[in-house]
Amino acid sequence: MSTDRQHGFSLLEMMIVVVIILVMAGLMAPKMLAVIDDQKVRANAQAYAGLLQLARSRATQDNATYQVLTTTTNGVPVAYVDLHKPDADDGNRTYEPLGSTSNGNNPEPAVLLAAPITIGDTGVPAGFGDNTLLGMQPFSDSTSPMVQAERGLPCQRVDKALTCQNAPLISGTKTPIAYVTYLQYATRAGGTAYAAVTVTPAGRIKTWIYQGGNWQ
Repeated sequence: MSTDRQHGFSLLEMMIVVVIILVMAGLMAPKMLAVIDDQKVRANAQAYAGLLQLARSRATQDNATYQVLTTTTNGVPVAYVDLHKPDADDGNRTYEPLGSTSNGNNPEPAVLLAAPITIGDTGVPAGFGDNTLLGMQPFSDSTSPMVQAERGLPCQRVDKALTCQNAPLISGTKTPIAYVTYLQYATRAGGTAYAAVTVTPAGRIKTWIYQGGNWQ
């Protein structure tokens, strides 16, 4: 007499499958974290580039010259468009969010950067320090804040009491300049991811990611 038997996985077979899944997860986890970190730094670079474009639009719309500055609010890095004109002598460079009355309740456009992303050019990979990528050597944040003139072109503020010029320390000149802003992100794998946002002399804004030893 024959009997029907139901065959299933043995305990040993199930343990082998679990071990294989754990090994594959361990191999894939660093790659997944790298993808997430890469997307985060890209998204923040694009958000910062959008703020620069907004500063350019506001400068042409208001026929004014505006700076893009950075600060920290509750431990979170913030980039904002300073609606106080750079040639104003009031010395007010404080970020004015929604609800602030010191700027006539006129909130300044801003983006919150995802911590621990920081802005700074210390220790960043080479590439923008010469004429290779932008056609000229750009100014960076350590040199001067990003400034948009009323015609939508980047410029450099010579002094608080002077109007924005297109060449540093040379009053009255209109030599085109370029800017680069670096974003650094401490990855969960223990490394550092780099992004850059550039403004060409013609006012074109572009984001860059440092991968494989090159800015792309």
